[in-house]
Amino acid sequence: MFQTFRRLVVSNASWAAVLGVISMCGMDFPLVVAQEFRVETEVFVGDAAEPTGRATTLYEKSAVYHFVDSPAEIVVYRRGVNGSAGQFILLDLARQVRTEIPLDRMEKLVEKLTEWSAGQDAELPKFAARPEFKQSIDDKTGTLTLANDLWTYRVATVAAEEPACLLRFREFTDAYARLNCVVHHGLPPGPRLALNSVLAERGLAPIEIQREVSGQKESARSVQFFSWRLSREDRDRLDDAREKIASFKKVSNEAFQQKAAE
Repeated sequence: MFQTFRRLVVSNASWAAVLGVISMCGMDFPLVVAQEFRVETEVFVGDAAEPTGRATTLYEKSAVYHFVDSPAEIVVYRRGVNGSAGQFILLDLARQVRTEIPLDRMEKLVEKLTEWSAGQDAELPKFAARPEFKQSIDDKTGTLTLANDLWTYRVATVAAEEPACLLRFREFTDAYARLNCVVHHGLPPGPRLALNSVLAERGLAPIEIQREVSGQKESARSVQFFSWRLSREDRDRLDDAREKIASFKKVSNEAFQQKAAE
């Protein structure tokens, strides 16, 4: 079902290295020193042998930097601390502009969209607002399945030595799913949030995610490659991103999206 996991070696020792991750937004976990690590993602459509998209996500101590190859952009996630609201910073590398989206504002927009979608007659928006899956796992292969006639995930997983090692990864992927909903005016992020919740409950990390949605001709597949330390090249990319945040012109959310769509 899944293609061979290339370049992937995940051991119990690797998982032990990420026990210092920070807590999830809005949940009562203590804030501890954040472990630095990298996740490379390749996205495939249908049976394509070559990825249609690539991204590198760098988890450094104070923020998460998500580098997207096409379109060339950087998404920076900063969690709220000491009662202050967190934010996303979006950087358009071609236009050299940036915009900021407060997390509390984003979450309110997602809540409104979810409430609206739940009241629609169309099945898919209604499901995305309040997803219900039949859950199963193959103990031999580690394949997790969340199934519904409208939406199905099949996920290749590896076990984490401690559930806490997944907290920081889940925090960002939850927030990023909400961001995509707001920026791209898509369906509510309920299905992905449900998947993230199941993975966290089971103490599993997703290595490959296959998604099939009713009405879509081709399935989508993403492959994640984890590395539990940052390289010198990674740190150079972080330094460059920080310089761009300081130098790029700040524009409104509306101006950022309007120009990006042209």
